[in-house]
Amino acid sequence: MADARRAMYHQQIVAAAEYEFSRTGFADARVSDIAKTAGVSLATIYKYFGGKDEIWDALNAARMQEFVAAVRVRTDEIDSPLEAILAGARAEVEFFAAHPHFLQLHINEGLSWASAPTDLGRGGQRAAWRTGMDMITRAAEIAVDAGQITHLPPRIAAALVISALQIWLTDWVSGGKTEPIEAVGDAVVRHLRVSLGAEPA
Repeated sequence: MADARRAMYHQQIVAAAEYEFSRTGFADARVSDIAKTAGVSLATIYKYFGGKDEIWDALNAARMQEFVAAVRVRTDEIDSPLEAILAGARAEVEFFAAHPHFLQLHINEGLSWASAPTDLGRGGQRAAWRTGMDMITRAAEIAVDAGQITHLPPRIAAALVISALQIWLTDWVSGGKTEPIEAVGDAVVRHLRVSLGAEPA
């Protein structure tokens, strides 16, 4: 019972923090506002978290775990390494669209997802970025070994994937999220087929 209660409060607080971070940015988000949004007391927040930084790290860790799982579900049964990268990119677009506050808080940071130095970002966010970059780089290495990506080093190929996600998703948000997310995914995949050197579908 205690574990279930702890999990419930943990999830409630992290979800509220995600909203507050997306609304004001990390620096301006206040723990009191997180408590209010979560519908809990400040004492409850501090019972489960040491402060804002711990909540931030828990949020990024949880979302990255979900992100990796969502990509694997879409790519595990695909034999072609390049098609797996493209399917993964589509899954990533859809994941961020399904978690708009998480997307917004990363847009708010104003950093390049693909090329920001590893000392930028904050706490668990840096680990999340590295996890995403490493996952896509490994996929690109497999595609290079298979002869499906022939003109790019794997880390450059991975950076192109991540940059495309940031560009199209940021444009989608700035346009009011009116474009169907399927169309955004289609545009990202079309771009990556060209930039990674594949023949058009």
